[in-house]
Amino acid sequence: MRAHLFKLFGFIFFVLSGLFVIPVSAQIKSAGDTTSLETLLNKARQLAYNNGRAEARKICFQILKRDSTYWDAAVLLGRTYSWDSKYDSSRIALNKVIVKKPGYYDAMEALIDNELSDDKYLSAIKYADEGLLYLPDNEMLLFKKARALNKSGKTKESTALLSRILQLNSSNKEAAKLLLDIKRAGRVNKFTMSYSTDIFNGSTPWNFASASIGRKTAHFGSVILRYNFANRFGNNGHQAEIDAYPAICKGIYVYFNAGVSNKKNFPFSRLSIEPYFKLPKSFEASIGIRYMNFDANRIFALDSNKVIIYTGTIGKYFGSYWISVRPYFTKGTDAWSKSASLTVRRYFGDEDSYISLNLGTGMSPDEQQYAFNPDLKFLKSNKISLDYQQKIAYRFIINCGAGYAQEEVRTGVKRSRYSLGVSVSVLF
Repeated sequence: MRAHLFKLFGFIFFVLSGLFVIPVSAQIKSAGDTTSLETLLNKARQLAYNNGRAEARKICFQILKRDSTYWDAAVLLGRTYSWDSKYDSSRIALNKVIVKKPGYYDAMEALIDNELSDDKYLSAIKYADEGLLYLPDNEMLLFKKARALNKSGKTKESTALLSRILQLNSSNKEAAKLLLDIKRAGRVNKFTMSYSTDIFNGSTPWNFASASIGRKTAHFGSVILRYNFANRFGNNGHQAEIDAYPAICKGIYVYFNAGVSNKKNFPFSRLSIEPYFKLPKSFEASIGIRYMNFDANRIFALDSNKVIIYTGTIGKYFGSYWISVRPYFTKGTDAWSKSASLTVRRYFGDEDSYISLNLGTGMSPDEQQYAFNPDLKFLKSNKISLDYQQKIAYRFIINCGAGYAQEEVRTGVKRSRYSLGVSVSVLF
């Protein structure tokens, strides 16, 4: 009897122990879910780096729902927001990490990058300083702070910080390049001389030359003073001009031009105003007006002695390419005169080195060849030109170009025009 009781108790113990073993094994399996979270994170990264950022964010939320302290997922979430220009959402996501885990490097770096992308340079400096409290000699944090200082106009502080980085690591290429760029950017003055000639079949060539000096300013953008000389029909014309590109606010700047001449080969006075707008998706657009007065006795006229042209542009960057279209509309006595130009430009490394193809139909008032003619709105032409510009030794800019146009001189009478031009600029 006693043996049967022992067997019965043994069986009950076995069953009960089995019941307790199951939850324990389940807990062990749950603790091993880290691997699956890593798999999910890897998948989210692949999506994020291949234009699947919305799907990557969904996976990051799944990970954080299972483990709110999985910091790498939180950082990736913040980065994807920043890459989609959702800077406020990125800021919120990354700040949550910093609050819960102060000084966490990946989150600090991502937060600084977000502020730089959003042009919040003072905030980027602040977060860099917070990170440097934990890692005072971290080259990446020092470099990002130097970038933010430079962008905010504090070039001396940026230069000093970059020099410190190079003392820590003389082979830091990013710091060396930025330091060199800052020194080059300090060359805010530009002197340019140019010459061009227009050759016609059976007639005397036209000659045009100019000399200008410009300076980059804080409030008015680039300001340029220019002297122009034109020799046509045995007459020598002289003109003085000023250009400026003041910034109105973020993403908007204005092109301004004014000029006056000795009334030969140029309009007596001219004025141009054209605001430019930076748009999403690398688009840029403008709308403007050109005014030319041909009355030799008045600086400003609104009668038949004036020409008013309405113009604008729509352009877009495609990687290293820039494509833009510019139309011109001029009100005539009976109808509107219309012309247009198409520009395709390929950049090489910087904004001062490129090759540019221009196709046009009708008269462009931006071409000095015909700015002397009050009847320019009636001229018709089809033209093509090619320009090549190259920066040399970061101090000189060489530009050369050639063009061909077939023009209507008067009804039924056409002629060919061949153009050649060259210019040299010195930065100092």
